[in-house]
Amino acid sequence: MTVAGHTIIRKTESVCPTCLVQLPAVIYETGDAEVRMHKECPEHGVFDVYIWPDAQRYKWYSGMAVPAVARTPQTASTKGCPHDCGLCPGHERSITLPEVEVTWRCNLACPVCFMFDGDIPADPTMNELRHMFESILRFDGQNLPIQITGGEPTIREDLPQIFEMARQIGFEAVELNTNGLVIGTDIEYLRSLKKAGLTNVYLQFDGLAPKTTIQLRGRDLLGIKMQAIDNCAQVGIPVILSVAIVKGVNDHELGDLIKFCMANPDAIKGLALQPAFVSGRFTVQNVKHLSIADVAGLIAEQSDGKITVDDFWPVGSSHPLCYGSTVLIGTADNFEPFTRQLGEDEYRRLIDRSSPQGAAFQDIIARLAENPDTVCTLPILIMEYMDAWTMDLERARGCNLAVTVTDGTSIPFCVYHLTDGSGKRVYPHGGRNRHGRCA
Repeated sequence: MTVAGHTIIRKTESVCPTCLVQLPAVIYETGDAEVRMHKECPEHGVFDVYIWPDAQRYKWYSGMAVPAVARTPQTASTKGCPHDCGLCPGHERSITLPEVEVTWRCNLACPVCFMFDGDIPADPTMNELRHMFESILRFDGQNLPIQITGGEPTIREDLPQIFEMARQIGFEAVELNTNGLVIGTDIEYLRSLKKAGLTNVYLQFDGLAPKTTIQLRGRDLLGIKMQAIDNCAQVGIPVILSVAIVKGVNDHELGDLIKFCMANPDAIKGLALQPAFVSGRFTVQNVKHLSIADVAGLIAEQSDGKITVDDFWPVGSSHPLCYGSTVLIGTADNFEPFTRQLGEDEYRRLIDRSSPQGAAFQDIIARLAENPDTVCTLPILIMEYMDAWTMDLERARGCNLAVTVTDGTSIPFCVYHLTDGSGKRVYPHGGRNRHGRCA
C-alpha cells in the first residue's frame, strides 16, 4: 500500500473502525509535516486518520525504543492480532503494570466512560481473583505494582479482603483506581483499606472547574474529589491524579492542574494525563484525537514555556509511542523538567525497562541522587491510548499495561477496550464468555 505524494514513515497493521477486521496500514507524513494513518477495508472503505502534529518528533520517539524482553505466552496465534490476546506468542514485551477488575458495577454513569457497554457481569469471586493474582505472579512476577480497578472497586463490600489477599500472595504495591466518591466521604473506610494493604490511590480527577466534572462525570464532583485528596493526605496514602483530556472540555486546564499538583506535594505524587479515546460511552461529539505531542504542546502553552514539548520523553517499559513523560524537580514557583538533564546515550544506559511507566524517570533520579528522599518531584505521564481509528498493532504488541481477566490470561489495555462501530467489545468484561459465565 502507498499514499501518493506523501513520505511513508513505516508500515504497520491496524483494524477497520467499523468491523475490526485486521488491515494493512501506512503511517505517512503529509506536506505540512503532520503524521496520519491510511488504511482501506474492502467492505467499509478508506480511512485516513490523524495521528501526530509533528513528524520529526514522532520519528524521534519511534527511534527511542528500548530492547524488549518477551513474556511467556498463554494463548496461541490463530486468528491474528488483535484477536489472539492472552498474551499470544506475538506479544513482544513483558507486563510491568497488570490491572485486575474486581467489579464492572459503578456508582456513577459518566457521559465519558470507556468501560461502558450496557452489560454488567457478576463480580469475580474471591477464588477467581486469587487465580488472577496467582497468574500474574506466575507470568509477570511479584516485584511490580498491580492496579485494582473496575467499574468502581469501592462498591465491593469485601474490597479490604481483596487487598489483604493481594498482599498475602506477595505483591508489594497494590493501587486503587477510584472515582473518589467513597474515600472522599468515609475516611475510616480509607484507613481500613490502608491497613489491608493499599499503597496508593489513582484518583479520577478531570479538572479544577465544577463545569468540567459536570460535563465528563454527569454532576459536580469537585468538592468530594478535593476531600478524597485531603483524606488520603491525612491517612498517608499517595495520590496520582488521573485526568481524561477531552478537547474543548478540559484541555485548557492542564497548566492549572500542574500548578495544583506542585502546590500540594505532600498529597499528590503524580499526574497522569489520558487523552480521550473512543470506546464505551462517549457522548461528546466531533472530538479530535489528541496525541502525546498535542498534549505536550498544550502544556507548553499553558506553562508559558517553563515546560516544552521536548521535555517529554518516551519510557522504556513499553512501545516508545505509547507514553510521553517528564518529572518536574523543584517547587511550584521554581522547577525544571528532569529530562533536560539527560542525553540520549545516558537515557539508554539508565532507563530500566522493568520500571512501570509512571516511575521510569523517578527511578533514574533515585539512582543518580545522593539522597533521593530530599528531591521534590512531580512525575507527569501522558498516556496515548488507542481506539479502532488509531489502532497501531505494532504498538499493541509492545504494550506493558494489561488487564488480567477471570481465566488468568492478560490482554493489552487498548486491545481489551477495543470496540467496533456498533460499540461491541472484542473482549467482554473479564473475558466472561470464555467460560460461559456471562451474567
